[in-house]
Amino acid sequence: MNITWGKFYGVGVGPGDPRLLTLQAVDVLQSVDLVAIPKSKLDRESVAWDIAKIHCPANVRLVELEMPMTSDQQVLAKAWQDGAQILLAELKQGKSVAFITLGDPSLYSTYSYLLNILQEELPQEYIVTVPGIMAMSAAAARINLPLATGDEPLLILPSTEDVGEFLNFPNLVLMKVSRRLPEILTLLEEHERKAVLLTRLGQAGEKIRWEPKPEEFTSDKIDYLSLLLVKKDLLGRENSEPEKN
Repeated sequence: MNITWGKFYGVGVGPGDPRLLTLQAVDVLQSVDLVAIPKSKLDRESVAWDIAKIHCPANVRLVELEMPMTSDQQVLAKAWQDGAQILLAELKQGKSVAFITLGDPSLYSTYSYLLNILQEELPQEYIVTVPGIMAMSAAAARINLPLATGDEPLLILPSTEDVGEFLNFPNLVLMKVSRRLPEILTLLEEHERKAVLLTRLGQAGEKIRWEPKPEEFTSDKIDYLSLLLVKKDLLGRENSEPEKN
């Protein structure tokens, strides 16, 4: 049986500001038959869709895929498999599909797990990954702070790992900080490292905190969409924070 495949696009929609989508991402969103929206729970709103929808036709078909936030590998594997099968059914009918994801599809994205499954059936020429602006790039631009200069290394870490042994790096980006933020900030204090906490970049609830202290977050729930930029020296930077647009 010959299958006329539709194209599958993994589209990075950036960290929050709809103006940060690439021209390629906008072209794809305006031309596909179907936009796939990952959600941690189906009854929740999608940040990725809130960013992307302004660029989509009003009548575009949507499909919501439940991708739970859990460490249970069996639950995750089933969600990825179920989502991939839903998308394959559309692709086998020749429908083009855009799977939208925050930031860039190649960095800590559910897209990567779906792609691994889809590639077992979907020919490579029918897969297009559209890069997006990463949160760390947007964060550095937002506060006019270089991620790295000269020959300095830059290290990106998920904060689910032990970050203490890496704190001597001159430039660190700590992702997924919400679960361990007070602990991480305590470590930074002990190592005399400076940091900026950026939350919901480009969105209505955007917050920028220079040199945050662990005691500020003992009872507050930390927004999942947060990251830390860690530098050896932030002296004077906090006085040059740009105005919001």
